[in-house]
Amino acid sequence: MLLIEAEANAAPAVTFAHLTAFGGCEQDMKRVEMLLSRYGNVQIDAAMALAAGCTFDDIIWAAAELARSNKDVRRRLRLFAADCAARVLPIYERVGKSDDPRKAIIAARRAARREINVAELAVAQTAAWAAAWAVTPLASQQSAVEIAAERAARIAAWAAELRAARIAAWAAELAVAQTAEYQWQFDRLVAWLSAAEPMDWPLEDRK
Repeated sequence: MLLIEAEANAAPAVTFAHLTAFGGCEQDMKRVEMLLSRYGNVQIDAAMALAAGCTFDDIIWAAAELARSNKDVRRRLRLFAADCAARVLPIYERVGKSDDPRKAIIAARRAARREINVAELAVAQTAAWAAAWAVTPLASQQSAVEIAAERAARIAAWAAELRAARIAAWAAELAVAQTAEYQWQFDRLVAWLSAAEPMDWPLEDRK
């Protein structure tokens, strides 16, 4: 299966014909095909898919499939996931004393840009997981914010993985901001899959 590599300073894109070859849930594929068939054999990027009515899950599925053989798309998705973790990190740091989740986000970004190796990233992720479990309070004493903080730490540990995006949404739901967080993630995903990549989401100074 031929995948379309993004040109320098261009948004990752795939033709409709190649998109249908990815496979997936038959019902979802039929819906996506109906939405995108208007583009014919033109290369379709995330912004075009959004304009056609594709969902967050549609776009992240297609990007993940494309990332299997496209290193640039894989890099972009990892940086997007790190942004999701960075956005909710302050929730964790309200109750967690460890800097390991913050270090894991930094390490994930460096790994995506090939500035550190996989072994160094694994060490950072392991430390962040340990920090997450260390601040888990008794369930009977957990408030929504505390639960969100626990989840946020786990997000930081998983910042190099696409799963971070979904877990970030769970933390946001517990913080009573699901809709706003979902929209932020959707916008951020499209931004990372666009020609002009965004700056990394800032890591706020710890208060």
